[in-house]
Amino acid sequence: MLSKRSYRLLKSCVTFLVLLSSSIAFAATVVRGPYLQSASSDSITVRWRTDVATDSRVQYGASSGSLTSLASNATSTTEHIVKLSGLSPNTKYFYNVGSSSAVQAGDSTFYFETSPTAGTSVPTRVWVIGDAGTGTSGQAAVYNAYRNFTGSTYTDFWMMLGDNAYNSGTDAEYQTKMFNMYPEMMRQSPLWATIGNHDGTSADSATQTGPYYDIHTFPKNAEAGGVASGTEAYYSFNHGNIHVIVLDSNETSRSTTGAMMNWMKADLANVTATWLIAIWHHPPYTKGSHNSDTETNLIEMRQNFLPVLENYGVDLVLTGHSHSYERSKFIDGHYGLSSTYSSSFEINGGSGRVDGTGAYTKTASLPHSGAVYSVVGASGQVSGGTLNHPAMFLSLNELGSMVLDVSGQTMDIKYLNNNGTVRDYFTISKSTTPPTVPAAPGGLTATAASSSAINLSWTDNSNNETGFDIERSTDNVNWAALPPVGSNTQSYGNTGLAASTTYYYRVRAKNSAGNSAYSNVANATTLAPGGTIVTVELRDGLNGYAGTQDTYVASGSTGSNFGTSASVLADGADGSNGELVSLLKWSVTGVPSTATVNSVRVKLQAFNPSAGTYRLYARNAAWAESTATWANANVAGNQGAEIGNFVPSTNGLHTITLNAAGIALVQGWLNGTINNNGLTVRSTSSDGVDFRSSEYGTGAQRPALSITYQN
Repeated sequence: MLSKRSYRLLKSCVTFLVLLSSSIAFAATVVRGPYLQSASSDSITVRWRTDVATDSRVQYGASSGSLTSLASNATSTTEHIVKLSGLSPNTKYFYNVGSSSAVQAGDSTFYFETSPTAGTSVPTRVWVIGDAGTGTSGQAAVYNAYRNFTGSTYTDFWMMLGDNAYNSGTDAEYQTKMFNMYPEMMRQSPLWATIGNHDGTSADSATQTGPYYDIHTFPKNAEAGGVASGTEAYYSFNHGNIHVIVLDSNETSRSTTGAMMNWMKADLANVTATWLIAIWHHPPYTKGSHNSDTETNLIEMRQNFLPVLENYGVDLVLTGHSHSYERSKFIDGHYGLSSTYSSSFEINGGSGRVDGTGAYTKTASLPHSGAVYSVVGASGQVSGGTLNHPAMFLSLNELGSMVLDVSGQTMDIKYLNNNGTVRDYFTISKSTTPPTVPAAPGGLTATAASSSAINLSWTDNSNNETGFDIERSTDNVNWAALPPVGSNTQSYGNTGLAASTTYYYRVRAKNSAGNSAYSNVANATTLAPGGTIVTVELRDGLNGYAGTQDTYVASGSTGSNFGTSASVLADGADGSNGELVSLLKWSVTGVPSTATVNSVRVKLQAFNPSAGTYRLYARNAAWAESTATWANANVAGNQGAEIGNFVPSTNGLHTITLNAAGIALVQGWLNGTINNNGLTVRSTSSDGVDFRSSEYGTGAQRPALSITYQN
């Protein structure tokens, strides 16, 4: 028989075992997450799911071994949502999750960093994926490629552009195709998302119900900056000097007077951040697996929302939906079909690459100063398409994701494919200094191309224009605007003209600071019906031509003649030889005297290049190749108007297009109103240049005069 003491001991052991077995039987296991939501500079929301209901607790601190702070929720639930408040900006915290009685998950890989204070500039890395939720090996490869790429560089936040879980956005699909796919990213970096059409199959934006809304906590009350939207369907947030607007292109009204538009306008009016990014699902420009010319959601977002965003200086717009990568040039103002797109909508039609045509540049906060539109919809699958939207600089049918690196006034963007290769890259750079008015274009020429078309060309003398205005007149008094063209453009074809009619043209550069002065006025007369354009090249040895005279004269050797030399030289100061000046002349007797000259080009073959600027001048007095010397040429006294210039900085052929004065000069040679005394080539540079002469053995390298004229 047991003693009382033994009985009490046995009873205690049994009680302990019962309690222990009960604890083991009902211990909660984390089956989703944890993951991070609604991050700001002083708060963040931590969410996770357990298999059985418990209360909620997050322990956090400056190191994984010192989690000295606590946030909790006493409600028993399997869906745990705990907001950590009172945090320090731009600070790394470690954490674990659990209940009041047990830690359910947490180790040294459980950490996050709070956002910088709004408006401050801190280097920031952002990862962007779209249409990712396929659950395929391709989706996993895109994720792993980014993990390998970013290495130890922290991802400050990441964004999903919709269709985050195929096919219908069910809770089970989110589990396998989102939560299980990105476990490290989920627990370390805050996630922001927009709803796609597949997510919307099981969710309703009007009531904010369904799995998409159940799994997310977004700042509908401006908890992360911006203006309160009152809904998680669309919202905004700040991260340092970045402001992001998240829109619902799937279900919410896209009307110009709808609630989402009204909220967006209010939010934009309060933006002070350096960078403005907007994301939604349906792209305004695409020719991938969807077509922005034919689908209502895409058309309405382009027509209704882009004008407002561009008016507030949006920098980057990111969308998905088409399962491809498409990236636009630096554009503004195009709200129509792709067939109406032209270079006039391009602030910069180049690559945006620092090692290419240069970064896209704009002045901070100026409206309509350029934006890049990108479809990042191939993070889980590719579906092809024509991929030929004219607004795009590059389109790829390749799995991948986008990486943004923002530092101060510079944003570097890369497209990283599933193999870890950077397939596209570009930079947007901002200046806080307002731009100056661009320099006026020069050297405008007009050339009749047919009885109904005239081609224009000009020299771009500025490096800060956003485009050019072109104007036309039939009397050189009353002017009408033609469609503008984009920056760095130096030609234009004007069609639909009347035959045998003279048209006048002028061009000016423009940017947000204003318009430049006008260029010179150029005119051309369209051909008569049935008229033709002829180009003839005059070069010794070509088609039996033998009418070239060329030589050079030297101020340091005033009596010397170099007419038999196989080269012609020009130099501002060639030691004891002094200044060297080239003389060139071509007989034009084979060109009809009644011809109307449209354009003229001089072609010279350099074999000793120069970095100096060399200028072509009309020659006002006669000379002969066999007798010309410095003493009898009187170079300065017989120098006429400048008719062209060039920099022969490389060996090889250099083609100099003559200006309006040069065209008039050759026209005079043809009709006999100006004596054909040829031209001179001079420079003030002491870096001389050598050209082949008409005596050179290889005919193709001899000097040539190319005249394009109208019969």
